Amino acid sequence: MSQDGEHQLLSDAQDGDELAFAELQARLEPGIRRFVRRLVGAVPDAEDDIMQDVFIALYKNIERIEPAAKLRPYVYRIARNRCYDELRKMGRYESFSLDDEPATHWVSYNYTISDDPAPDEAVHWIMLYMEVQDAINKLPEMQRQTLILYSEEHLSYAEIADVMHTTIGTVKSRLYHARRALPQLLRPATRDILANEFDI
Repeated sequence: MSQDGEHQLLSDAQDGDELAFAELQARLEPGIRRFVRRLVGAVPDAEDDIMQDVFIALYKNIERIEPAAKLRPYVYRIARNRCYDELRKMGRYESFSLDDEPATHWVSYNYTISDDPAPDEAVHWIMLYMEVQDAINKLPEMQRQTLILYSEEHLSYAEIADVMHTTIGTVKSRLYHARRALPQLLRPATRDILANEFDI
């Protein structure tokens, strides 16, 4: 569904339409769950608790979301904050900072395997994807989160800035540094494949 469609569901939910809220939750949940899993790891109980809290918060505060373009930043921000709460409980939370630097390049590391690929081709791309995901996980935390929100969740610079309580310039800077650092975390052969396939 387009963001315009989400915005209409939000408007309907704000008017008390329970079915619209359920549909809105169904549309948002896959991306939010993916984001939560990337931040806290595969911890099913914690993940489910966070997801429940996120959508309870959305339900309770839905009338405050104005304009509608603030919907996704609001939900991802709540998810991010709850992830931090959970990481603190696990003793895994650390604070990170990164000075602003000018950004001139950015990239989306997001792969789509064509329909019905040959088995060896599918394995090839899956292995590449896993290597890139592992490399992303090794980035400094603020760069990692920014890249995930940009390349995996397709949030705009402004939305990411809203989620992370920062400026668009800082978002671009983090993406720039992530783009520079990520290739160095990949095998040379993988870098060559990505450069040839995706012009990066």
